[in-house]
Amino acid sequence: MSLAQLWAIFRAAWMSIAAMVVVASLTAYLFSSSLPKAYSAKARVMLNIGNSDPTQYSALGAKTEDTYIATQIKLVSDDAVMRDVVTKLGWPTDPAVISAWEQSTGGMGDVTNWAAARIRGNVAAVPFEDSSIIEIYYSAESVDTAKAIVALIRTAYIDNDLRLRAEAARKASSWNRTVAAQALIALQKSEAERAAFLKANDIPIDTSNGSLETRELTALRAQTIPAEMGSINPPTTPLMGKLKNNIAALDAQIAVMTADRGLSDPVMQSAMAQRDVLRTQLAHETDFANAGNNATDAQIAANRVLRDRQYLEARLRILDRGPVYDKLAAIDRDLALREKLYKNAAQRVQDFEAVAAAPSGLQVIGDVIANDDMIYPNIPLTVGLAAGISLGLGLAIALFSEMLRRMVRGADDLEFYSGVPVMAVIASTPPAKSWFRRFGRLRPAL
Repeated sequence: MSLAQLWAIFRAAWMSIAAMVVVASLTAYLFSSSLPKAYSAKARVMLNIGNSDPTQYSALGAKTEDTYIATQIKLVSDDAVMRDVVTKLGWPTDPAVISAWEQSTGGMGDVTNWAAARIRGNVAAVPFEDSSIIEIYYSAESVDTAKAIVALIRTAYIDNDLRLRAEAARKASSWNRTVAAQALIALQKSEAERAAFLKANDIPIDTSNGSLETRELTALRAQTIPAEMGSINPPTTPLMGKLKNNIAALDAQIAVMTADRGLSDPVMQSAMAQRDVLRTQLAHETDFANAGNNATDAQIAANRVLRDRQYLEARLRILDRGPVYDKLAAIDRDLALREKLYKNAAQRVQDFEAVAAAPSGLQVIGDVIANDDMIYPNIPLTVGLAAGISLGLGLAIALFSEMLRRMVRGADDLEFYSGVPVMAVIASTPPAKSWFRRFGRLRPAL
């Protein structure tokens, strides 16, 4: 079928097509005008993408960032957020809302959940371009209502985010507090075992570095060095200085443990006993130094020989106790590990408690923005769609009707249906009786 034939068909049915378009457009306009009007308002919130976890100090990766933003968008319309908004609006006790809920559900269910579902249906949250900002939209029957509810949604969303983070931090803190308590019990048990081991094997407490064998041999060797006393200088020996340092270290350790553990703690009692032993040794060494201050050369030489022999005997005894020191070294390693576990757990408790007390990482961006233009119903769009659809439907009906009736409307139709060429066309046009007859069809005469 040629374009001329199609044009003839549509021209013949133009009045019917135009009537369909007008009726459809008018119906769409009247129907759209009768629908409830809706206006939109939006509020913006900026997410803490750079540091979403206050216990960490690194930015999120690209995939993690997308997941985080998608999760936050879902949380905007979370049940807890919607219920909080309904409660702040006072709808659960509003007679009009209760009446609408009863008519809708027959009084079944919860009015707060029903109202929250109605609000959720008008909420939309989308990311703002390529940024960490979320735009929250809400539509209502008036601009003021939309602005008020979207502001409540933003506030409730931020409060809910803070509540979720605080609850997770408190749970983690509680669990780590249990771990820290267990680690402290294990640490105190290891300290008591170490103190018992030191006491059972007569090993002095020394906080200096180096192996126990080296420390004891150094202390014994210092005893073999005679003190050259003069009448002017006060009597002293290297061993006395060592003993004084050890006593000072024990005094500091006992002062700390007195505040933390008390006098009944096994480690505390062992430290006090060791301090008494060191004080006794210091008193004996002081007496020896005072005696050596007036000693003759022969007495000093005799004392040196005696000290050398005692050193060699003690050295052999210390070296024979190598397995004991190895066992003590293993105990010290275990004690250090348990102390590290306890400190780490205690630090995690402090970290999560700080997270629970920290403010929300979400930040309000600007004021609520309302759109004074009606977003629903979109009357121009509705009327345009109705006109377009009716126009297409009218053209289709005209073409279908023409194919059923097979009318000859011109020379092209005659030649198409007869299969023979048309030699001439004699036009017969009736007088125009009205303005629209001028646009009517031509009636060909053969």
